[in-house]
Amino acid sequence: MSAETPEEYLAAQSPEAQEWLREFHDYVEATYPSVPLIMFRGVPMFRFADSYLKGYVMFTAASKTMSAHAIDFDLVDAAKAAVGGSQPAKGCVKVKYMDAAAKPVVYEMIDAVMARNGIPKA
Repeated sequence: MSAETPEEYLAAQSPEAQEWLREFHDYVEATYPSVPLIMFRGVPMFRFADSYLKGYVMFTAASKTMSAHAIDFDLVDAAKAAVGGSQPAKGCVKVKYMDAAAKPVVYEMIDAVMARNGIPKA
């Protein structure tokens, strides 16, 4: 299923996934209000410019993990190293829902991506 709205995407996830996604969506919306939340290929994305190639952060859900995505691969790689575990995909760091201690790593990655792209904090 390809969602049409952020709410539709969230509603299609498990309660645990919804909790994680909402937490990070709320953080970006509150901390970086100048970055719009758009739909990109059926997934909500915070995109900085007219193309995802110019920068974004995005969060996706799987059955046991949430992934935080960005095109700033070096920043993503640093987050992967900090989280540990199996991290096969390029451009995203996977965090197990049971690993709440990894949330600060995702926040740091978001802040680093925003700072690199000149996005001001609220």
